[in-house]
Amino acid sequence: MERRAYAVDLLRGLAIVGMVLSGQILWHAELPAWLFHAQVPPPSFRFDPSVPGITWVDLVFPFFLFSMGAAFPLALRKRLEQRGESVALILTVVVRRWALLALFAVALANLRSGVTGTLPGWGSSLLQLAGWGCFCALFMLIDRFSDRQNRMVCLSGVAGIAALLAAARWGWGLPVSAERSDVIILVLANMALFGSLVWLYTRNNLLARLGVLALLAALRLGSGVEGSWNEALWNWSPVPWLFRFDYLKYLCIIIPGTIAGDRIYEWMTHGGEDAPGASRRREVWTLVLLVTLICLNMWGLFARQLVVNLAAGVLLCLLLRRLLRGDGSATGRLHRSLFGWGFFWLGLGLALEAFEGGIKKDYATFSYFFVTSGLASFVLIAAGIAMRRLNVRFSALVKCGQNPMVAYTAAGLALPLLAYAVRVRLKKAVRRG
Repeated sequence: MERRAYAVDLLRGLAIVGMVLSGQILWHAELPAWLFHAQVPPPSFRFDPSVPGITWVDLVFPFFLFSMGAAFPLALRKRLEQRGESVALILTVVVRRWALLALFAVALANLRSGVTGTLPGWGSSLLQLAGWGCFCALFMLIDRFSDRQNRMVCLSGVAGIAALLAAARWGWGLPVSAERSDVIILVLANMALFGSLVWLYTRNNLLARLGVLALLAALRLGSGVEGSWNEALWNWSPVPWLFRFDYLKYLCIIIPGTIAGDRIYEWMTHGGEDAPGASRRREVWTLVLLVTLICLNMWGLFARQLVVNLAAGVLLCLLLRRLLRGDGSATGRLHRSLFGWGFFWLGLGLALEAFEGGIKKDYATFSYFFVTSGLASFVLIAAGIAMRRLNVRFSALVKCGQNPMVAYTAAGLALPLLAYAVRVRLKKAVRRG
């Protein structure tokens, strides 16, 4: 029986919830710096790219990218092997997904309050609410519907978005522009396209995939040389509002994610019946040490206790390796594989930490790509243990991860609508008082 990769959904759900939480924290000068991006510290909250370190907020985006990369083998190999679809047909699906995400990026940015703010409060809220409904139609899959019916729902969402943007621009005179987009969604759109292409054409050749990663690293390193062809290529953008070559740097997280996805797919389809696993006590200790290792790296890199972080991290990894060896089940083999790759990515990231002035999200460093890939691998293992051994289902997070774009839209549009409704009620209460 085929297993389900709920841990990947959970990782994606954690990333979405992290995005929502980080966007709702008030920028108050007295709050601790670890509540914000490390390069935007209080009290001034001015972007300072010279500040090294990461916080939990800086893990949100790479965790989402890693889960996206892990999802490519799960979705695309199923189409190839179980449905018998051709690569050409899958490419049309990939391009269509990219186009929908790009449309989403442009529409989301143009339907936010910063653009619709010139309308009356109720008009802006209704416009955003209608946009949210269209976004739901764009990305939600209804189980009881056929593929054709779900495509019709998606097309209705596209038509609705087009109608809303046209009405906003030519009916209400709002400054709607294709050059305004949500950069996070735009990066995800390009990663969905190029990450899928990389996996499709290296799906049976791991060495070639690692070669793509090495090529990207070489191009990025060379881009810092003024006047070089690397610099010209890295800064090249045929359609600046839609694609920048610089976005491809995030494949340094997507590609490690695809390797994890390959291992998970093998476990889902060819793992066989589980042999007796490790004892409950052993797995609980594994879970505790994994969480400790993740927290240690966040603290050590943020507080700049690099030697302590490295020494304690190596010790924890050795203990974890010993604990994971005690599980002979298919799930145990999966966890050992994920841990081995996670250890490699983390070690590579820590070895590069001193390069580029320390680990940073902005401007993203090599250390950032690989450290966060390693930590994401550990989260997958921890989630798997918690679900299997402790019977913790995280249902809300898993469902959030299964519909990430709808959840992201809720954060971007529904929460401001809720805030507007609260303000209206407060004003009425004040008048009555």
